[in-house]
Amino acid sequence: MLARIINWGTGVKGEATAIHFPDVRRLQFVDLGCWFFGKYCAYGCAYAYDTIHNDLHRLCNSSTLDTLDLILTHLHADHYSLAPLIPHCCNSSKVNAVNIYIPGIPHKPPEVRDVALKLLVLEYIALKTIARSVREALKPIVEWLESAHVMSRAIMLYSGNTVDIGGGMYIRVVWPPEEFPLEEKLRRKIEELKERYNEIVKLLKEVCKRGKEQELFKELCKDVESIEKTVERLRNNLEELHRNKEKEKGYVTVPPDSDLAKYLLPTIIYPPLLDVYHYYSELELIMMALFRISNALNDFSLILEYYYINEPIIVIPGDDPDDVLNYVGDLEKKIVNIVGINVNVRDVVFLRGAHHGTHYGKYLSLFNPSITWLSEYEPNCNSKSTFQYRHEYWGNVSAFPNLLLS
Repeated sequence: MLARIINWGTGVKGEATAIHFPDVRRLQFVDLGCWFFGKYCAYGCAYAYDTIHNDLHRLCNSSTLDTLDLILTHLHADHYSLAPLIPHCCNSSKVNAVNIYIPGIPHKPPEVRDVALKLLVLEYIALKTIARSVREALKPIVEWLESAHVMSRAIMLYSGNTVDIGGGMYIRVVWPPEEFPLEEKLRRKIEELKERYNEIVKLLKEVCKRGKEQELFKELCKDVESIEKTVERLRNNLEELHRNKEKEKGYVTVPPDSDLAKYLLPTIIYPPLLDVYHYYSELELIMMALFRISNALNDFSLILEYYYINEPIIVIPGDDPDDVLNYVGDLEKKIVNIVGINVNVRDVVFLRGAHHGTHYGKYLSLFNPSITWLSEYEPNCNSKSTFQYRHEYWGNVSAFPNLLLS
C-alpha cells in the first residue's frame, strides 16, 4: 500500500485529513480542525472531536511510525483547532521526528509582507479578546517534543519548495510565493487587503470606544494602538529568518520561541459561553472583524501537489479564492506546456476541494481526479442545509472518507 487517506467530516466548516505512508512509516495531518463559534457549529465540532479522538488513538498507535507531520494550509481555527489531539493520542515513543509546516508570509514586495503581518496581528488581537483565554495551539505539541527528545521544527513553505516524503513520493509546493506577484489582477487583491485592514482597525477601535470602561476590552485597546510597533518587530524577525534559511532545501525555519512564532503558530481558542454576546454586544463587532480577517488570509493558503515517481497523485489547494486559483492556473499551464505535458490529461487519484468545495478556478481544471472530497460547509452555522459547493466538483464527489492508494 502506497498511502491511506482519511478525511473526517467536521460537521460545519472545517478540514481534517490524514495521510499514512506505511512503507516509509510516516503519518501526515493536512489540517486538523473544526469551527466551534455558534450553537450548531459547537455541536458539530464536539462530534468531530470525539470521532477524531478515537480514530487517532488507533491510527497512531497501531502503526510503526518514524515521522509525524502537521501541515496547516493556512492559519484559521477551523483548520487547526483539533491539533492538540495529536500529542494526546499519539505515543511519543513511536516517533523520531516531527515537522510542522505552515504557509510562508511573502517576503517581497514590502507592501505585501506588511499587510500580511498586520492581518496576522489583528487576528491574534481579536481571537485573544473574544476567547478571553488564548494559548498556542502547538504548545502541547512542543512540550511533547521536548519531553520525548525527538527532532522537530516548524517550517514556512513557499512555492518552489519540495518536501521529500520518501519511497519515491514528495510534495511540490505551488503557492504562496516568496515574492508575491503584482500583476494587475493580484495588485487589485493587495489593494483590497489594505482596505480590509483599515476596515478591521476601524471596527476594533469602535469596540474600544463602546467598551472602554469594561475590563474585558482594556487590553484590546492597548494592542490596537501598538499594531505598528508590533508589525515592525515581526518584520525584523521575518527578515532575519530569511537571511538564515536552510541552504540545502531553502526552508525558512521558525524557532518556537521567536517573536514571529506567537503569531504564525496559531492559537487555540476557548470560546466564550454561548450567551456571552447577551452581556457584551461589542463581541459581535469582533466576530465581524475575525471573519473579515479570515477572508483576507485565505489568499496565502498553501497549494500542495503530491507526486509519486514524478506523477501527480494528490492535490490539496487549501482555501485559496478563485482569483488566486485562476492566476496559479494560468501560471501552471505555461509551466507544463514548456516541459511538454498535455495539461488536459493530468489525472490524479485524489483532490480535496478548495475552500470546503466552494471555490474552483482555472488551476483545478488542470486536473482530472478519480475522487474529490468536499468537507461539509454551512457558513452561517445554523440548522439549515446551506451547502454551497461549486458544481464543477459534483461528478466525482466521494461520500466515503477512507481511500487506499496502492
